[in-house]
Amino acid sequence: MPQPLTLHSLRMLAGIANINRQLTDNGRKDKTMVHILDALTRLENKFDNMSITRGSSASDVDSPAFGTTASGLSSAASFTESASKDTGKDKTHEFLAGPRQPYQHLTVPHKIMLWPSIYIHLISSDISAASDLQFILQEGTPWVIKRELSKHPEPLRSDVGLPCFSVSAPGGGGNTRSSNVAFPTLTPQQIQEYTDAYFNTFNVLYPLLNRESFMNDVVARLLREGYGDGDVGSVLALLVFSLGQVAIEGVFERPISIVSGQPSGFRGGSIDSPPGLGLFNEARRRLGFVATQCSLQNVQIMLLQATYYESTARHLDFWRSTVAASMACQVLIRCQNIDWASTEGDLIKRAYWTCILTEDLYHFDLDLPQTGIHTMEDEVPLPYFNDTQQEQQQGAGTSANGVATSTIERNNHRYHFLAMIALRRLIARIHGVVHECERATSHSEPLWQNSNETGQDVSDDYGGPPVAVIREMVRQLDSWRALLPRPLQWSDNDKFDFPAADHTNRRPNEALFSFDQGPVPIGHKYNLDVVTAQLRTRFYYARFMMYRPFVYKALHFPELMTEDDRNCCALAIKSACMWPLAMSPPKNKKRLVPHLFAWTQNFMGILLIMSMCTANECLRRIIDEGGVVGWEEIDRTIHLMLEWVRDAKQVDGIAEWSWSILEPLYADRLSRSAK
Repeated sequence: MPQPLTLHSLRMLAGIANINRQLTDNGRKDKTMVHILDALTRLENKFDNMSITRGSSASDVDSPAFGTTASGLSSAASFTESASKDTGKDKTHEFLAGPRQPYQHLTVPHKIMLWPSIYIHLISSDISAASDLQFILQEGTPWVIKRELSKHPEPLRSDVGLPCFSVSAPGGGGNTRSSNVAFPTLTPQQIQEYTDAYFNTFNVLYPLLNRESFMNDVVARLLREGYGDGDVGSVLALLVFSLGQVAIEGVFERPISIVSGQPSGFRGGSIDSPPGLGLFNEARRRLGFVATQCSLQNVQIMLLQATYYESTARHLDFWRSTVAASMACQVLIRCQNIDWASTEGDLIKRAYWTCILTEDLYHFDLDLPQTGIHTMEDEVPLPYFNDTQQEQQQGAGTSANGVATSTIERNNHRYHFLAMIALRRLIARIHGVVHECERATSHSEPLWQNSNETGQDVSDDYGGPPVAVIREMVRQLDSWRALLPRPLQWSDNDKFDFPAADHTNRRPNEALFSFDQGPVPIGHKYNLDVVTAQLRTRFYYARFMMYRPFVYKALHFPELMTEDDRNCCALAIKSACMWPLAMSPPKNKKRLVPHLFAWTQNFMGILLIMSMCTANECLRRIIDEGGVVGWEEIDRTIHLMLEWVRDAKQVDGIAEWSWSILEPLYADRLSRSAK
């Protein structure tokens, strides 16, 4: 049996539980949430130390993952050492280097197609696009990225803008280099509408700005003085307005197309002229004057620009913008004395953690290099969300228990952001420890040959998934969900329901997420559906990534599968089923979904695994006999994810190529659904 937790560990758990109770009883204060996350981090570090220091014989690695016998941890220290060495490599040099190793079992979604069994299955299926797999094998990620480059060879249209006229800024005199301008079609009413839409959608997901200071310090001045070149406030405001227009039209306007009889989830404008392009172009025209600054406003501008690019599925433009934001943020933090307790210091913390969350996604899911900003995470505190006195005192309704409803809703959104930061740490460990450990023990899994250099069968070298490490990671992930504030908590049985609105934990009768919502657009207040879907889906993504090595083992070493291995393999497939983000309403408002590329890439990898559930005897038996996951939910998941990729291929170069694999692979199913 694993050794019991020490008294210190038990005290930590009790302390976290007590803090969580205080969160419910004392108005859910923001700083308490930060303390919870700090305590959870200390607990995670405790688990890490436990997994490193407890050793046993290497032969125990093949023991049941969750059995009653002791699982071997003798390799854990070498696992972690290997992961640390790999983490320290120059990722940029690695990205730009020539062809990579023939095969490595990494977590990047598109590399699932290079798993030997899936590779052979695709080749033997007479899929013409499968001939491209040899180039992915030789070139790696750069070949896939080229598909996106070819999809968008030109930048967004620049011939769309707003009519304007010159205005004289107060105190500017007649010697200014350029006059400020005003936009007659951008009325104060529209400004208010776009601002409200932005802060109720995109800023809920990533709270970069403070609404009151933006309105009082930026918008009020622009209404008096106009929009000028070299004015960071002008660029910032125009980007906010453009995203506000995206937020409105991306939900309620007409879809850009009808795909196989289904309305596209991309609404508003067209493929070439997305919503808010005129406002965005006015910001772009002024961006050059402030682009090289390393200020907080510059970091915010680059992140807002990245958000707009991603809403139009311009993934590489999104990447370039986030790189610029991360680099400016690093200079800002390293070269200035920052009072973290101040309002500006808190905004810098929000910007920093937004950069971290964004960079992790394109690094893990597109295998693009990191900027190094993640190396500073121990130096930057978590945000406390210091609001202005005016925002704290603004009018609010009252719920049944006497608590201001706007305060509860606002705090819930902040908890989502903090919870994503904590979950991000777990996901980074999964990528950096579990799968790197697996690669280290299996010698990069040279499965392209039937025997190794010594003539010994390759399966003799396959140590299997690092079950001891995975067990600890599963505990940490479950602890993360159990320690969430009550309004954010959910269970596997109610993952489609509305979150708890108050301490009574009451829910409406209808589900928040459904297989199909019908033709009427749904716009939830404060982007509730997208925010909730993002948090829950990242949880199931993390669980899937932890159990995924058992799918690999089932496909390639079925004779080595134990009963616990089969259960973990079924849990991997179960974790990939019916992700809330792939359901309605989020699937019908893709312009508002953050990081589209991450979900599209993961759906591609999951669909390849789902196709093997019927083609591979071992997987088929696990589903038929295990009772963990059923064919009905697999079938519905395939439908949702195929629908997503088919829609995304209109604007996404990688999705377009992926569809050339998926369409013939699921040809029979697609033809049946079309009838």
